[in-house]
Amino acid sequence: MQFLFVSIYNFFHRNKFLYWIIFLLSFGVCIFFTARIKPQEDVSSLLPDSKALKAMNDVISHTQAGEQVVYMMSFKDSTVTDPDSLIAAATTYQQELQAKCAKWIDTISLQIGGGYEEALVNIIQQNLPLLLTENDFARLDTLLTPEHINATLQANRKILLSPASVVYKNLVAQDPAGISGLVWGKLRALQFDPSYETYEGYLFSNNQRNLTFFLKPKYKASQTGKNGPFFEEVEKLTDQWEAKHPNIHITYFGGPAVAAGNAIQMRTDTIVTLSVTIVLLLILTYYFFRRKRTPLLLMVPVVYGAAFGLAIVYLVQGTISVIALGAGAIILGIAIDFSIHFLSHARHTGSLRETVHELAHPLTIGSFTTIAAFFSLRFVHTPILQDLGLFAAGSLTGAAICTLVFLPHLPLGIKHGDDRQTIFDKLGNWHPEKNKWLVLGIFVLTPVMYYCINGVSFDSDLMHLNYLSPKMQKAQDEISKANAFALSSVFVVANEPNEEQSLQNLERIGGSLDTMMTKGWVRSASNPTILLTSNAEQERRISRWKKYWTPEKQAEVLNYVHTAAIANGYNPDAFGRFNETLNKQYQPFDKQSKAILRSLFPGGFSTDSNNHYAIAALKVSQQHRQQVFNYLKSATGVTVTDRQQGATQLVGILNRDFTNIAIYSSLIVFFALLIGYGRIELAVIAFLPMAISWVWILGLMSLLGLQFNIVNIIISSLIFGLGDDYAIFTMDGLIERYKTGGHKLASVRSAVYVSVLTVIIGLGVLLLAKHPALRSIAFISVTGLLCVLFISQTLQPFLFNWFIQNRANKKLLPFTLRSFLISVFAFSYFFIGSFILTILGVVFTKIWPFGKEKGKYLFHIWVSRFTWSMMHIMFNQKVRVYNLSGEDFKKPAVYIANHTSFLDILITTMLHPRLILLTNKWVWKSPVFGAVVRMAEYYPVAEGAEDSIEPLQDLVNRGYSIMVFPEGTRSYDDKIKRFHKGAFFIAERLQLDIVPVVMHGVHYVMQKGDWLLKDGTSSVYIHPRITIADKSYGDTYSERAKYIGKWMRVALQKVKEEKETPSYFREQLQRSYTYKGPVLEWYCRIKVKLEQYYEPFHKLLPREGVFYDLGCGYGFMTYMLHWAAPGRKFTGIDYDEEKIETAQGNFLRDDNIQFQQGDVTGLDLLPCDGIIISDVLHYLLPEQQSALLEQCAHVLNAGGTLIIRDGVSEMQQRIKGTKLTELFSTRIIGFNKTQNELHYISKAFIKEFAARHNMSVEILDNAKLTANLIFVLRKS
Repeated sequence: MQFLFVSIYNFFHRNKFLYWIIFLLSFGVCIFFTARIKPQEDVSSLLPDSKALKAMNDVISHTQAGEQVVYMMSFKDSTVTDPDSLIAAATTYQQELQAKCAKWIDTISLQIGGGYEEALVNIIQQNLPLLLTENDFARLDTLLTPEHINATLQANRKILLSPASVVYKNLVAQDPAGISGLVWGKLRALQFDPSYETYEGYLFSNNQRNLTFFLKPKYKASQTGKNGPFFEEVEKLTDQWEAKHPNIHITYFGGPAVAAGNAIQMRTDTIVTLSVTIVLLLILTYYFFRRKRTPLLLMVPVVYGAAFGLAIVYLVQGTISVIALGAGAIILGIAIDFSIHFLSHARHTGSLRETVHELAHPLTIGSFTTIAAFFSLRFVHTPILQDLGLFAAGSLTGAAICTLVFLPHLPLGIKHGDDRQTIFDKLGNWHPEKNKWLVLGIFVLTPVMYYCINGVSFDSDLMHLNYLSPKMQKAQDEISKANAFALSSVFVVANEPNEEQSLQNLERIGGSLDTMMTKGWVRSASNPTILLTSNAEQERRISRWKKYWTPEKQAEVLNYVHTAAIANGYNPDAFGRFNETLNKQYQPFDKQSKAILRSLFPGGFSTDSNNHYAIAALKVSQQHRQQVFNYLKSATGVTVTDRQQGATQLVGILNRDFTNIAIYSSLIVFFALLIGYGRIELAVIAFLPMAISWVWILGLMSLLGLQFNIVNIIISSLIFGLGDDYAIFTMDGLIERYKTGGHKLASVRSAVYVSVLTVIIGLGVLLLAKHPALRSIAFISVTGLLCVLFISQTLQPFLFNWFIQNRANKKLLPFTLRSFLISVFAFSYFFIGSFILTILGVVFTKIWPFGKEKGKYLFHIWVSRFTWSMMHIMFNQKVRVYNLSGEDFKKPAVYIANHTSFLDILITTMLHPRLILLTNKWVWKSPVFGAVVRMAEYYPVAEGAEDSIEPLQDLVNRGYSIMVFPEGTRSYDDKIKRFHKGAFFIAERLQLDIVPVVMHGVHYVMQKGDWLLKDGTSSVYIHPRITIADKSYGDTYSERAKYIGKWMRVALQKVKEEKETPSYFREQLQRSYTYKGPVLEWYCRIKVKLEQYYEPFHKLLPREGVFYDLGCGYGFMTYMLHWAAPGRKFTGIDYDEEKIETAQGNFLRDDNIQFQQGDVTGLDLLPCDGIIISDVLHYLLPEQQSALLEQCAHVLNAGGTLIIRDGVSEMQQRIKGTKLTELFSTRIIGFNKTQNELHYISKAFIKEFAARHNMSVEILDNAKLTANLIFVLRKS
């Protein structure tokens, strides 16, 4: 990434005109698409994709009832009951409202049925068969008896004598038998809520103190742009009307009013929060950067990113939720994070090119993880989160591109080395990870927070996400209290592409509704298919009517009517039209009739652009609710729901979405960290603080009683997105310090603190918003970010330092996950084995009944076998024993060995059961192995050698030999120190032979002061005995101590020269470049393997002297050649400053290795014994090649060696392979820098140069696919 973005920077730096064309054109295209996007203000867009929730939303949003505004008018004096006055007042209010707001009003319904009573009567008399069910026909025989017809005519006579005769006289004439009474019974059943009653056609509460009427706006609730001005006028007119009628109170509530208020408040909050955010961020960034233009330029990536994100949204879906857009304050805070990090690094480095190079990796990885975390919201079930995910991902993508590509070329006004310290600079130098109480607090509180997680809950009430003004809230409470019955309704929703199918689906459950009502589960039902059925059902009813009224049946009933009419004083011909009713050719309802019937069910029918809805409402007590759901579960073509069911599903979906967001975000962030750093250890160190932060957030929410809702669960993506940003930049600073010893961490930390504050500003200002959907994000997010900041800046450096940096400071190889687990396993095996051996020791040495001496020897066998298993069970290391003299350990002797590691004890005890160790005090008193040591009769030498003679004599007499480490303590540097005389004194007094044991590789596998078990081979050389009679090493024990020690040093050095070739240090080199970047780590692995671990160069150079490595790169060869022969003093020189900083910063570097940056064409070299020029000359011009070689020949001491490795132009076929590797090296991967065309040398050129300087030439061809040859020139 660095190479790509630095190349883009260089290109635009050279082509400013093209830069401005591309920048402005791309921004203009984004603005063009942004202007075409359509904001969606419908709060129902919050609902997840759930069948039950969708059905409930259809009931609320798509039906006529959902589009209505409910008015309730009452006297302020609650004791007054005067319905006529309320009717008069409502009529006056209606007239004024209609006069002022007619352009926004569809209908105002003061009376039930909307004044359709006469039309309804007409529908019944004209379409009577269409309104009769099969059950009604079963009752007809009961209605058409002479007695019932006589009673019906008596009752009708009273109606005809009342004012109602104007409406009902025709119906009475057409239906003297009262068949329509079956229909009127259904209409009376439509009075669904017992808390209401009708008075003169008006809807009153059952105490006649509250008059309810309905207003239907001309525009749907979702068209808040139209309804907003309307409800502002309504509010103004209502206040004026109440002022003129002080004894009457008016409240109104409904979906359109709430939606309009929401939209207005959301727009206001968005403007306020974004404005305050921008102002505060400008102030903050000016304070930190102290340049007037800088705060404004910081906003360029933010604005570019917002336009880019909205353009993406338009191209993908065309619309966006206003709530998602309002949450743009979050995106603003995150996007400016990129700018702040860029300018902070520029302020630190003073070079824009270097800043691009340094930030390309962390900013790319950080932005990718944040973008991916937000984009994961596209996979949840909640539309608003899907909108926010797409908008945030697009915005942050645009902001990241703008930051790395366009921002560096703007006039930023950043000055390098600004000495003015801000509070953020001071915070950057604070190291909370060094405060043990803070670290301990994290480890103690995390389990507590984890325990509290189960207390976190989800708020399923969507009304909590609506903004309600105090007056609207009061209206909702009053109307909900008066209409509590509606809140206990169960809705059965049928929706299909056409009304006919919807009605047919709803008709099919009619029998089930009757059954449930019979069982008492459903107290009452408002089913629109009772009156308005499908056309197919209407045809069946017409057919049923015709089938019922046979000529005989007609004659019989007409005769009954005629007789009853005369008996009750009617004109004998008064009911002649009844015959027309019986024989009329009926047709399905016409459009007008259907519209009137639909008006009787304001919540029963609805349509949208795709579907027709038919909805039945059931009154169900809570105790029978689940039985109703279970009974209707198998019904096809309908969805059964209620508010509780919707809430339950909403909680389930929120829970699932929350889990999914957490999982998606976690996986995305972790794998991005893993890929970005190439090491699972760094990924875990960076990820663990984020995971712990999330535990803290959930725990704090539980303790504070905060709830998740459908909006604020986005903080999952926010926390992981921002948390990984902070973790990545902090990790980048930690790695830079580890890699080069640089001090970028303070700059990184100060930028993180500024970034955190900017995001907190972006989120915190949401507390100024009144809309609950925005406020719900603020507190939880701010708390979460503070947790992320505290834990990431404390725990992450602590873990990095413990696992890597502190070890490097001690010149110890850092842990890897593999080596850590191996070491933990090894010590666990040792501790468990020691415990078992302690028990066995008690058995064999204390209570063994078959001979005490035999028991002790058996225990020694167990100890030896255990230590043998300990050294062989670890697959990463091997033990090789070289018994050079065939030692059988039968004859007691004093065995002496060099001592460099804790493993020396295990290795020597595994050699034979009859070896007794002389131990120091810490081994003797060890809580782990001490009991074993004491029971095995290992002897402590703290009291001195003289006092040990008698007990050791006893052990020798029993056939045991004595193992001694004459140095007395372990060596830190793998060199044999001065021998103490005790071992030799004991050998002399006890008249024992001395057996030298030389151990090699043990120090590397586990050195003193470390518990890391490295990969390696421990070699044990058992040398021939030095008999007590052998005087070649001196006559006294003091002389023997001196000369045998000298001999062992020589023996160890011979082993080292044999074993410690460059390949021996392969792991050491690779591990010293681990955690310095995945590319560098793998480059090191592959490079040294391809170079055969530099064995050819090692063989060509003397083991001591002063040497130069020109073009040393990262110093791989320099280090390996020095480690293989510590007498070599190296100076590595390279043109690439970053490589030199990395090589010089290697924690294993000692004073005999130095690196310096420089151009090899302008060096002043000092006299030396050897120079290596590997893969360098072809980067130079021919005259520069000659000049460099001339200088090398001049400074090379007599007998010195000049090694040149480079591509040779004569090998035309193989030179293609060399050129291909250079293409990758310089152009594609960008590992090596070059200013010139490549010029390969020739054999003739080198030979001519050697001849001119009286130097011998040897040519080695170790390459197979390239033309790289090694020229070895030796100066005579």
